[in-house]
Amino acid sequence: MKNLFQSKSFKVLLGAGFVLLGLLLLTASSGGGALSDALGVVTGSMQKVTTVVANNAAVLAGDVTASVDELQAENAALRRQIDELNAQLVDYYQVKLENEQYRSVLELKDDNPDFQFVSAAVIGRDPNELFGGFYIEQGSNAGISVNDPVITNSGVVGWVSSVTSSYSRVTTVLSPDTSIAAVNKVTRESGAVSSDLLSAEAGTVTLRYLSAGTETQPGDIIVTSGLGGIYPKDLPIGRVVSVGPEEYDVSYSAVVEPFADVATVRDVFVITDFEGQGDVLADLTGPADAEAEP
Repeated sequence: MKNLFQSKSFKVLLGAGFVLLGLLLLTASSGGGALSDALGVVTGSMQKVTTVVANNAAVLAGDVTASVDELQAENAALRRQIDELNAQLVDYYQVKLENEQYRSVLELKDDNPDFQFVSAAVIGRDPNELFGGFYIEQGSNAGISVNDPVITNSGVVGWVSSVTSSYSRVTTVLSPDTSIAAVNKVTRESGAVSSDLLSAEAGTVTLRYLSAGTETQPGDIIVTSGLGGIYPKDLPIGRVVSVGPEEYDVSYSAVVEPFADVATVRDVFVITDFEGQGDVLADLTGPADAEAEP
């Protein structure tokens, strides 16, 4: 009980009681008008406060509505700017890619003035393709034909095996359908580069038909010989990894690692014309012209 009398709540209640008692006494001595006047003052003040609060709330609501509209307009403007910047970025990368391609073409052109090139980007790969074949964005409308050689700055990639008006399919050096007349740049020994499933899985090709007394050694550079009319001469193919006898033949062969990584290549050059193109020897060509793929 002692704690109750000493509590803050009790003191507040006691104070309110004294105020109420004072009002009653004032009313008793002055009549009911004094209480009415006091209540009128309090009520008027409350009305003023209520009016001010309501007016401020209305102004605030209007400001919030205006702010929302402004933010929406700013967001729309920012989205338009972002779209414009994205378009410019796409254009930038396209121009950058084209400049790199043109620079590479000029370098190749300086070394091979008789070459005619078409640059193209890889646009699709078949995940079920065991030999790395892919599609490029250019076709017959750009002057590309079946059997045209496909290269990069690094070396031979393969050849065009089918063409539509707007895109082409490339069969790579890892395919058994590819056969390239080749020569060892160091020893001048000649042979034919081909591949099979086991070689393709290892990412290599094989230089076949070397003599038993071959001087070819690991590290030698293998290039195209120009025979066959499919590939011009001196295009880099790859580097010799090992040399050994053929399993079912008296000749030797060399395992060659291609310079161009056909699994990751993104941009290529198609040689549409060169000196000696079409001078085909039957045993050195790829397969006959294939029908255009859908």
